[in-house]
Amino acid sequence: MKITYEGQLLTTVITLCFRGKTLHIPDIIVDTGSSHTVFSPDVLEEIGVTYENGDPVYEAYGIGGTVPFYTKVMDYIQLDSLRVERVEVDVGILPKSHKGLLGLDILKPHGFIVDMNKLELYSPHSTN
Repeated sequence: MKITYEGQLLTTVITLCFRGKTLHIPDIIVDTGSSHTVFSPDVLEEIGVTYENGDPVYEAYGIGGTVPFYTKVMDYIQLDSLRVERVEVDVGILPKSHKGLLGLDILKPHGFIVDMNKLELYSPHSTN
């Protein structure tokens, strides 16, 4: 799948499904420095993702300090032709311009390769 590089960040497009509702999200940051995939709650509220009693909560650590996050299980995340079923994602406050971060919890197990020459992100597990 194509990735975009506009001088600062690599971004891509994903589709999420939560409790049968789907959301197509452009401009998700491909973040090999993030151990988890994270989405802004503002983006996910469109498909009904909110904090519920019993959702796991923890603090994430980064350059800016610590931020609380909660975890949700998506029906699936789709990246081009690769569909990852029943995947946990984190939901928490990100900088305003960030809709989400595609982290190593998705990239590594599926063997994603970032081709910087062609500006492509692909997995040998995709069905192209």
